[in-house]
Amino acid sequence: MARTIPLMVMALCGQFLIMAMPARAAPPTLRLPISCTPGSDCFIQQYVDADAGPGARDYTCGAQTYDGHQGTDIRIRTTRDAERGVAVLAAAPGTVVAVRDGEPDRLARSDAERKAVARRECGNGVVIDHGDGWQTQYCHMRQGSLAVAMGDAVVSGERLGEVGYSGLAAFAHVHITVRRGKQVIDPFTGVAMGKAGCGVSDGALWASDVLQALAYRAGAVLDVGFAPEAPEMAGIEEARHAGEVPASDWPVLVAWGWAINLEKGDEVAVSLAGPDGVLAENRARLDRHKAQYLLYAGKRRPAAGWTPGRYVASFAILRDGKPVLSAERPVEIK
Repeated sequence: MARTIPLMVMALCGQFLIMAMPARAAPPTLRLPISCTPGSDCFIQQYVDADAGPGARDYTCGAQTYDGHQGTDIRIRTTRDAERGVAVLAAAPGTVVAVRDGEPDRLARSDAERKAVARRECGNGVVIDHGDGWQTQYCHMRQGSLAVAMGDAVVSGERLGEVGYSGLAAFAHVHITVRRGKQVIDPFTGVAMGKAGCGVSDGALWASDVLQALAYRAGAVLDVGFAPEAPEMAGIEEARHAGEVPASDWPVLVAWGWAINLEKGDEVAVSLAGPDGVLAENRARLDRHKAQYLLYAGKRRPAAGWTPGRYVASFAILRDGKPVLSAERPVEIK
């Protein structure tokens, strides 16, 4: 849609001179701010809160956000992935106008840990000015990874540093906030926070291919696997059991699944199967939205030991009685 150019009428020597004022610059076109493949090794955990009141809703009127959330959180699976190094990238060209480094990477799980980062919730981060009042801010970057300094000119896709979990971070991710002046803008709609309806608008700031890659998903399975004990969420987030291969002497064999952005009413199911059939299974129906959820089922080793052969950990989410997400992992016990 064409932009209307504002006019200013001025009296000059008894005549009116009509002067065209400069049109505002177009908003920046945003590229993906992280080096990853959405839906494969990175996932949107939370969106900008589009609700103007005390409630919370994302731009689709879904529940993938929380009250007052001002950015888009693109997560990687675990803290181990962050330690391997995942680049944070400039979403658009501009000038670096603020940086902070030196904040430690540690997941804020308790009230005490959250209070410890008060006024430093962004952790290590970068702010880029794109002109005409537009800025992007990148938060929770890995300590010591910043690759830019105040005053640097950057181009789209330039490496700013690495994904971390500094500041008020409950998982390893990059949080990107888009602002126009003092207003937070949702990059999926181009509309100020709290003023959008439901669904992507023609004003989305993401480049078309990025918008397609970041298509809204009904949750995601992050991982499925095995453990020699009942797993805890903290251990899963730190990849303690990622890719673990069961041994024939394990006293307990546990199958587990881990998913994000599940909805109220979803039925979550996990099962452990072996050469002798299904050995254990567990089901749960969610009474509210779950930003992340872990479910497991296990069995103690029989007196005769584990039967050699193929074992499978299976994980599925059913919504309105229909499967919407599933994953499995097979292994061999010799």
